[in-house]
Amino acid sequence: MSLNLSYGDLGDACAAAHALDLIGDRWSLIVVRELMFGPRTAPDLRSSLRGIGAEELNERLRFMERAGVVVETELGYLTKTTAYALTDWGRDLEKILSALSLWALEGSAHYPVPSTGMTPSGVMVAMRTMVPPQSVTTQMPVRVSWKLSDARCPEVEQQQFRLDWNEQVFDLDVGDVPRADVKVAGDSTAWAGVALLGHSLDEALAQGALRVDGDRPALERVIRVFSEAMAAVG
Repeated sequence: MSLNLSYGDLGDACAAAHALDLIGDRWSLIVVRELMFGPRTAPDLRSSLRGIGAEELNERLRFMERAGVVVETELGYLTKTTAYALTDWGRDLEKILSALSLWALEGSAHYPVPSTGMTPSGVMVAMRTMVPPQSVTTQMPVRVSWKLSDARCPEVEQQQFRLDWNEQVFDLDVGDVPRADVKVAGDSTAWAGVALLGHSLDEALAQGALRVDGDRPALERVIRVFSEAMAAVG
């Protein structure tokens, strides 16, 4: 994929137009979302990016690499596996994803946001979007650990995330947290429903979509904060 017939070629020197040449196609920002918490292989990305073909994904990754948004890397020490990771510049696109998400939610009365499914990375990016630093409250501290998989993509390994939330910091990222107060495991879409859409935690537990081990009241405080943030936007 090349930059032939870019906005610049057509006489438009706007920086926003140039950005659209780089990441304005259907898939680029979704690739960025799935790489936000660490490197992924092309097959894993394809499983998470529903509707994209292998050739189209590989072409998009090659273009994003030439553009400086992603970089090819390796996973593992003994068996080298090719994967893709975001560059520092690529990680800066999280603020673009967050702004687009908030814009879509604010206009949901005109064109509702779908609620059909979310990947583990997708729901965690959404959670980081919905709680800006000024929302940190004295209801915390709390430490939460998640192990989430996408029930629609059973071949993709689960991803682990952790939240360390106290009066000074809201730190939601990939990995584990020592001495977690509560641990959540299960389907990412089910967790998105509970945390962001007001679905019943009891129902998700009863259906086996989620499992909770530890301080459930602490988890419910976290859910309440996110539910209130979603309600404020919608």
